[in-house]
Amino acid sequence: MNINNYFEQIGTGSPIVFIHGSNASTSSWKKIIEQLAKSYHCISIKLPGHCGTPDPVDFDQPTIDTELNIVQSVVAQLTNEPIHLVGHSYGGVVALAQALKGNLNIGQMTLFAPVAVWVRGGGSDNEMSLAVANFLTRYRQDVNNEVPYACGQVIDFWAGIGAFESLPHFIKDGMAPLTNNIIRHWDVCTTWISRLHDLQQCMIPTRLVCGNQSNPGANAICEHLNELLPT
Repeated sequence: MNINNYFEQIGTGSPIVFIHGSNASTSSWKKIIEQLAKSYHCISIKLPGHCGTPDPVDFDQPTIDTELNIVQSVVAQLTNEPIHLVGHSYGGVVALAQALKGNLNIGQMTLFAPVAVWVRGGGSDNEMSLAVANFLTRYRQDVNNEVPYACGQVIDFWAGIGAFESLPHFIKDGMAPLTNNIIRHWDVCTTWISRLHDLQQCMIPTRLVCGNQSNPGANAICEHLNELLPT
């Protein structure tokens, strides 16, 4: 694997490492990086199967280590300074897993709506957990049946019904080939489970960011992480 294919970088200064989400690319950070690159070394990770990178080879038994090995290799090649690790959506899941693995010098971390669905417990979360389960069942069936634009169901689930339809056609057409990768992301998010003790022992200063109009499940994840992470 040529690790140079898995990142973009711009700017100088303290390093900030960005990890984009599903159905996305390094362009997700474009406006932010345009400002930060004036003072920081901005490193954007390209997830496997996105941004022109090869598909991962673990579709049969997905593991988040596939992403973690890429992030670790890129950071080791580009800097030996403490990094600010930033992740959005599935990228937030990867960033959190990277922090818990403990093999990088992470000075601080920012997670935008991380879809770490495994952190949600019982009680008040039962209804949302059932909604996630029902969504995944229908989504997998439609993908297997090759329903056109089945990929749009993920966008509508997180952003509301009609969100996918409102996107330009070139964006929708760009998402369609990523369907199998997104199924893999869901497999990782629902099966990668770290002990709650690991979260409670994570001493990396962490910002959790979610929107006041976000999917309630996404906000619930942030709420749980806020309760579990000590800093």
